[in-house]
Amino acid sequence: MSDRFHGYDVSVGYSYTFYREMAPDWLDFCVRQAGVGVARAEGPFRYLELGAGQGLGLCLLAASNPAAEFVGVDFQHEHTEHAESLARAAGLTNVRFVEADFAELAVAWPDDFGTFDYVALHGVLSWVSAPLREAVMQCISQGTHPGSIVYAGYNSQPSWLGMVPFQHIAHLIKETTGAPGATVIDQSIKLFDRLRSVNAPGFQVLPALTARLQTLKEQDSSYAIHEYLNRHWQPLWHSEVSRGFAQVGLDFVGSATMADNLLPDILGPQLCGAIIEQPTEELRQDVQDFALNQSFRRDIFCRRPARSAKSGPDERLCLLVPPAPDATLTVQTSFGTASLDQRSYGPIVEALTQQPMSIEEIAARHRSPVGDVRQVALLLLESNAIGIVAAGHPEPEAAQRINAVIARAVCDGAPYEHVAAASLGSAVRITQIELLLIDSWLKLDHKSDVSALATAVGQRLNTLGQKLYHQGHVVGEAEEAGQLQVLASAFLTDNLPLRRQQGVLQ
Repeated sequence: MSDRFHGYDVSVGYSYTFYREMAPDWLDFCVRQAGVGVARAEGPFRYLELGAGQGLGLCLLAASNPAAEFVGVDFQHEHTEHAESLARAAGLTNVRFVEADFAELAVAWPDDFGTFDYVALHGVLSWVSAPLREAVMQCISQGTHPGSIVYAGYNSQPSWLGMVPFQHIAHLIKETTGAPGATVIDQSIKLFDRLRSVNAPGFQVLPALTARLQTLKEQDSSYAIHEYLNRHWQPLWHSEVSRGFAQVGLDFVGSATMADNLLPDILGPQLCGAIIEQPTEELRQDVQDFALNQSFRRDIFCRRPARSAKSGPDERLCLLVPPAPDATLTVQTSFGTASLDQRSYGPIVEALTQQPMSIEEIAARHRSPVGDVRQVALLLLESNAIGIVAAGHPEPEAAQRINAVIARAVCDGAPYEHVAAASLGSAVRITQIELLLIDSWLKLDHKSDVSALATAVGQRLNTLGQKLYHQGHVVGEAEEAGQLQVLASAFLTDNLPLRRQQGVLQ
């Protein structure tokens, strides 16, 4: 691979992803939970993503925050080309993409870049060399001002220790054979399966390797190529990352993984005590990560953070997908599975059914301790049962335009799984079948005709050469028409009002 790619495998494009943790309002909320005042500038904010990939995530944010300005940087032409084409198709005028190398930007920061209120990098730091990480830090130094918030998502220690041998050998096979990435991944998995079958002692030392390999078999090969076939793949300790940011004047303030804002108090007195008694924040975080076997961190840093005990006035929550009545809600977190029964989440759901509210307002409404409401609310946010209302009430037109483009593209085979949600200033995950329903409904000029909608979706499935699934099973031809009618009716009755509330559709 050419040196200009710094050992990164660019043989396939990156996935078409969106991460809610990168949304400005989500970051603001997490920063406030850490006791830091948000210093978002009055008027339109500016947002930079370093390593923007295919650009889908940044386009969704730009569409959901039309008054803000977004800039995405990536060194892979295929990525910026896709990003620009999506922005053009959606008529987005507040986002631009720049094909550039971090090493070059570090020594020649463009005058028209200036500084940003938010800088985000997801999947960069633990996939590049140490010199390139230093270049990234120089870019962040030049691109931030007092109060700027920086999000960094990266593979963390110690959970990835089990995959270090696999990554090393897979990359060596790639260098030795020159085979395509998908072939290298397949050969590597087969080699490790063979070693496991003869009880190679390495599997006894690294027991988690077996489960990781099984998961890898079920994932798309393009993910594995981007994850493992890069020369400088290296999971990082929080302390290593934090010191890099400290050298350019940014302080660690908290996590963008919502449930992690409950750490370490939620771990119980003994484990919590072992963590909090450590003399520095770096040491506390590394000990905590070891205790939890942490695999991925979403750290938030800030330049000159202003400590504040009060939440902002616009920190309101809204209902997204309410739990079924009397259901026990299970939430997967870095510290295990948390279970919430109706008694704990019921007051929050009941309050948000009326209107969006802050944690303090919900607590006052039900005369509950703010801390108790906060804990449950953070877990509900983690589970996507509730969301964060966008500050400033963004206009929904741009979000609705890009969503129409996305729905049409999915009908043509595009692998998109998110749509812009202006009411959240963010995006939400969506199924392929609902995107086919949305495209059909738009083409039918918003008509509430169940039969016409069902027929149109069936035609789109046939064009894609795909079968209809229900509860994990293929729907037979005799039942397909009836099941499509059920889906169309549910879309018009349930999905459509929810998507309108979220600012997804008009």
